[in-house]
Amino acid sequence: MTLLHALNPRAVAILGASDNPIKAGGRPIDYMRRHGYAGRIFPINPNRSEVQGLPAYASLRALPEAPDAVVISLAGEDVAAAIDDCVAVGAKAAVIYSSGFAELGDAGRAQQADLLARARRGGLRLFGPNCQGVANFSSGAILNFSTMINESPPDDGPVAIVSQSGAGAAILYGGLRRAGIGVRYMISTGNEADVCAAEAVRAVMEDERIRLVVLYVETLRQSAYLAEAARLARERGVTILAVKAGRTSAGQATASSHTGALAAEDALADAFLRQHGIPRLADFRELIDYAPLFLSQPAARGARVVSISNSGATCVLAADAAEEFGLAVEEFDADTLAGLQQALPSYVMARNPIDMTTALLGKPGTFGNTLRALFGSGAADLVHVGFPIGGEGYDLADFAAQASRFAQDSGMPIAVSVNQDWVAQAFQAQGVPTFWSERAAMRGLALLAEQAGAAAQPPAISAPKAALCVTLDEPSSLARLLAAGLPVMRHAVATSEAQVRAAFGTLPAPLVAKGVSADLAHKSEHGLVRLNLREAEQAVQALHDFAATLRGLGAQDGGLLLGAQHKADFELALGAHVDSEFGVAVMIGQGGVLVEVLNDVQFLVAPFSRAQALAAIGRLAIAPAFAAVRGMPAVALEPLADMMVRLGDWMLAQAGQVQSVDANPVLVARGAQAPVIVDAVVAVAREGAV
Repeated sequence: MTLLHALNPRAVAILGASDNPIKAGGRPIDYMRRHGYAGRIFPINPNRSEVQGLPAYASLRALPEAPDAVVISLAGEDVAAAIDDCVAVGAKAAVIYSSGFAELGDAGRAQQADLLARARRGGLRLFGPNCQGVANFSSGAILNFSTMINESPPDDGPVAIVSQSGAGAAILYGGLRRAGIGVRYMISTGNEADVCAAEAVRAVMEDERIRLVVLYVETLRQSAYLAEAARLARERGVTILAVKAGRTSAGQATASSHTGALAAEDALADAFLRQHGIPRLADFRELIDYAPLFLSQPAARGARVVSISNSGATCVLAADAAEEFGLAVEEFDADTLAGLQQALPSYVMARNPIDMTTALLGKPGTFGNTLRALFGSGAADLVHVGFPIGGEGYDLADFAAQASRFAQDSGMPIAVSVNQDWVAQAFQAQGVPTFWSERAAMRGLALLAEQAGAAAQPPAISAPKAALCVTLDEPSSLARLLAAGLPVMRHAVATSEAQVRAAFGTLPAPLVAKGVSADLAHKSEHGLVRLNLREAEQAVQALHDFAATLRGLGAQDGGLLLGAQHKADFELALGAHVDSEFGVAVMIGQGGVLVEVLNDVQFLVAPFSRAQALAAIGRLAIAPAFAAVRGMPAVALEPLADMMVRLGDWMLAQAGQVQSVDANPVLVARGAQAPVIVDAVVAVAREGAV
């Protein structure tokens, strides 16, 4: 039985069944009987012969047939035996309401692991424990105890809710139903002993009637399921919207590689969602507010927006919001301008945003004429309409109908900002989504553009696993990166005065000298770096001074590294590490000694494309400084993006043998000069760890 089939059971047993429909063990029975479940319902209660008008049974083993699904509403200490009974009778899925497991700490985690081990012996799938249950509102199989189902009666629809939080699932369900949106599936995964949110999303994607999945997670597990779901969503024109909460710590610690330590789980989850075309929203309210936009509007073709309003203030606010969210408010081309000049009264300027002023009162056809002038013009990808004030003289019903037809016929999404309920209702009646502010409307259009702009993700590659590792010294680290095809500075290593003098003659002055030790990640903090060496004797002196310093620190002495000193306009950091969940994560950001303080970094999960790498570079706070300015040329970003792609691909090819790379700084200059790595720390897996 597939996970989707488990959501449509032919027979359901309820352990801990209650005659009281208000109690957790009574609600699924009540819900299924009232909302059209056509399968068999088996209440299990050894103290009753009847529960809610149905024959009750003393145990699962006493049932006349094996249930497909079992609801477990028992004390935590009784769950293990219940799992054994589920396996014994051949049940396929169990929904565990019971709490007192992993959420309580190590002892609870051990008990939870035991539940999973028992279940796997019989091929039993588990939802929970500590979950509010699951529901299939199309079949009435409501194995859920949420009170929200009473407050907002079920109605089948094109939406699936997947949430780690039971309360979160209920909030989303209630909000969507109040908005008149039907919901087919509501799945809470709780502690995720077995079925996780990512797998649940993948499962509901098998239902071709689903058009929108709203997802709430605190920790993203088994992300490969979500990657596959995102691929299917792209193929079918389905949207996945996510709220990722919880700012948890980094995954696997990676020895002395401080760049790896910057990779917080949340930052990697953010990168993963973006790469797979899953817009990340802030909270439940946004998931509910933006659902109608993705359900009613066509897919966006780009990020150019035209704003139309009867208020100058709305136009200004809309332009501000568009820029904030990365939408382009462009000037009209000659053909579009000519069409708009015919559509608008002479006293209305045909510029973007379009302020129709009071024209709508005297000439109500102005709105429709404006839309028709934009139709097929190629002037925009998105349209914002602002009606802050409507009243007598405004034919809002007609405006709404025209907006709806325009979106359908042009394939251009529309979002409307309004401030009056009756105006909002006029547009909503025509399937046009409304928002209470220009900013909220533009945010929604930006989400559509973000989804449209997400490139197809490169094929997934089996990701290496995080493992215990050891840190290489700098020369060994640079050698690894050079072999990987990454640009590193010209350098030599010397352990004697003769070697120092010989190396000095082979490298272009001035040189940088560094002490070599695998025991120290930050050499400058210990005075083990000297710049602008122009004489061999300066390097010889550094050899002796650094040796003394290392002896004093009790650190291994690997000699002296001499490198060609490079000039640059920017110091960046390039890093990668093997994350326990996402596999290879690559980081780009501002570098130098202040890398952790500045925290201007972006992550990508390998594999990724050059275009995705360029987009990540463009999201850095320092990115505007890379452009041409005051006669200085721009930074050539393609070589830097290629470095990122190469590093990610190489780390994948190492299959876990290399656990982290910290290249900091990477010197970047304006113009055509290629970036170069001048310092690096590589951590490799301990023998036998992979």
